Amino acid sequence: MTPQQAWAQARDIGSTASAVYPNDREYRQLPMRLGSLNVSLGGEARVEYDTNVYATPSNARDDIHLELTPELQVDTGPGTFTGQAHASATMRRFANLKTENTEAWSLDGTLRWSPAVTTSFVGRAFWNRTVEERGSPESRQDPNSGPREIDSIGTDLRFRHMTRRLLFDLQGNFTKFDAVSRADDNRDFNGMNGVATVGWRVTGITFVTASAFIARRDFRLEYTPTGEKRNTTTWGGRVGVEFEPGGVLQGNLSAGVFRFSPDEKTVPGRTGLSVSGSLTYRPKQRTAIMLDAFNGDVATFRSGAQGRTDTTLKLSVQQEIRHNLFATVAAGYRATRYVGTGVKEQTPTLQGEVEYIVSRNMSVAGYATFGKRNSDDASQEFDRLKLGASFRLRF
Repeated sequence: MTPQQAWAQARDIGSTASAVYPNDREYRQLPMRLGSLNVSLGGEARVEYDTNVYATPSNARDDIHLELTPELQVDTGPGTFTGQAHASATMRRFANLKTENTEAWSLDGTLRWSPAVTTSFVGRAFWNRTVEERGSPESRQDPNSGPREIDSIGTDLRFRHMTRRLLFDLQGNFTKFDAVSRADDNRDFNGMNGVATVGWRVTGITFVTASAFIARRDFRLEYTPTGEKRNTTTWGGRVGVEFEPGGVLQGNLSAGVFRFSPDEKTVPGRTGLSVSGSLTYRPKQRTAIMLDAFNGDVATFRSGAQGRTDTTLKLSVQQEIRHNLFATVAAGYRATRYVGTGVKEQTPTLQGEVEYIVSRNMSVAGYATFGKRNSDDASQEFDRLKLGASFRLRF
C-alpha cells in the first residue's frame, strides 16, 4: 500500500533471531527505571559493502558505507493502561558515493487500554522520515541524485476482543506521505485503510476468520498532466485462519479477492487475488520457521501504468545454535506487475545472518544478502550483493 522504504530503526540485540531469543536469563534486557517508567537506550553501528549501490543493470558502482543508529524507548510497564514512546535516527555515510549520504528518523507513541485479558484498545501516532531503498520498485536510478526521502505522519487505531468462541478485530490507519523533493510532488498522497475481521474458534488456539478491507488514496496532485483523475479505492475480502494465543503455530494467513476502483472513469477497474499473513511454526524450542506472504494492489507512480500489483513471499528459518549464538537464513521473492504497460518484474533474494551475544548489553553480527531482478524492461534489471557487520548496544 505504501512506497518501499527503509525505516530508521536500530536492530536490537537478539533481533537476528527474535522468534527464538532468548531463554537465558543472563542475556535478558534490564531497562533502567526512572520513577514509574522503564527507559531503554540502544544503538547499532553497521559497516556494509554493496556491490551495486545504484541498482543499475550495467556499470555497477560498489562502495562501503557506515551507518549509525541511536535509539530511545520509554514505557510504563505492564498494567491496564500502558504507554510507550520510541525515537530513533539513522545517519548513513558512504566512502566515495557522497550522493547516497542520508539521515532518517522515526518518532512514535502508543497508548494501550486492556480492561480485560481478552480485550484491548490501541492507538498509535507516528512521524517519520524514511529513505527509499535503491532497487525497490519505482525507486530512483539516477546516480546524480540521492535516494528519495519521504516524510510520513499518521495514526493507527485497533480494537480487539475475544470471547470463548468468537474473535473481533477492527483496524484503521491514516497516513500522509510527503516526498521531500519538490520534483516528487506527484508522489504525495493521503492513504486511509480499514480492516474488519471476525473469527470462529474451531480448536483451542485456532480461529477460522473472515475479513473485509478498504483502502483509499487521495493524491495531492489530483489529476495527471493529461487530465485523468489519480485517486483510487481498493476494497475486498479474505477468509483464512488465525492462531491465538499461539504456541507451536502462531500468526494468521488469509486469501480472497480485491477490487481496484479508480475515480477516473476511462481507466478500467480490475479484480485480483488478495493474500495477507504471517505464520510462525516452532517445531522445537530453539527453532522457528516463518512465512510472510502478500499479494494485492499497491500505489504506483510509473508513467503509463494504470495500476500495480505486488506479490511478496519470504520463508525464513531462525535458530538458536547455542545459548548466545543465533542465526537466520531466508529466501524471498517479489513479483511486480505494472497494469497497462505489460511490464513484469521478478526479484528473488537470499540472505543470512549470525549474531553472537557478548552480554545482555552487547552483541556483534555479520550478514550477507543477494538479490537479482529480471524485468521485461531491461533498464530495470540488476543483481546485487551486500556484506556487512554490525555492533549492537543497549542499556
